[in-house]
Amino acid sequence: MKNTRNFSEKSPRYEIRIAGSGGQGIILAGIILAEAGLIDSRYVAQSQNYSPETRGGNSISEVVLSETEVDYPRALALDILVALTQEACNRNLPDVKETGLVIVDSGLVRGVLWGKVASLPFSQIARKAGEPRAINMAALGAVVAFCPGISRDSVAEVIAKRLPAAKAAANILAFDEALKRAGTTKGSLRTVETEEEFEI
Repeated sequence: MKNTRNFSEKSPRYEIRIAGSGGQGIILAGIILAEAGLIDSRYVAQSQNYSPETRGGNSISEVVLSETEVDYPRALALDILVALTQEACNRNLPDVKETGLVIVDSGLVRGVLWGKVASLPFSQIARKAGEPRAINMAALGAVVAFCPGISRDSVAEVIAKRLPAAKAAANILAFDEALKRAGTTKGSLRTVETEEEFEI
């Protein structure tokens, strides 16, 4: 079924970057988000960049969603930045548009120099779901809560397709829990003056 939720009337383009360190499943999260966008009848561009280290290096995955053909595949001004480490948050904040949202893991990111921040315990959610490595799927749950172009069912479908059957259920559980928690905070995001660092 086509997703009928619209992007901003001013722009058919919606840009998301997921950033963290190697080993957090950043690239996989971007691929799953992009495939879900295709299911939801969006034009999609997905790109990635990561350090050569398998674990601990910087890793980013970008997804551009659009109602028209994507003329440039890289993000220009982020609508959503998901930061899963403090370093990733600090490095990528300059690329967020003025009205953009920053989503962080409350257990890993403590200071955010930004005005609109959603802080959720992705690591804790993943552990409770029985799969500590599902932090990336929990992060996708928060993205879906705030992104107008992606549906829950499409992401869950891709998770089930992409992950081994033994792991899929726990990952979807983490995704759904974060989606639910993010949905409850959606109308009450704390906005602070960006001149002062927001200690979460």
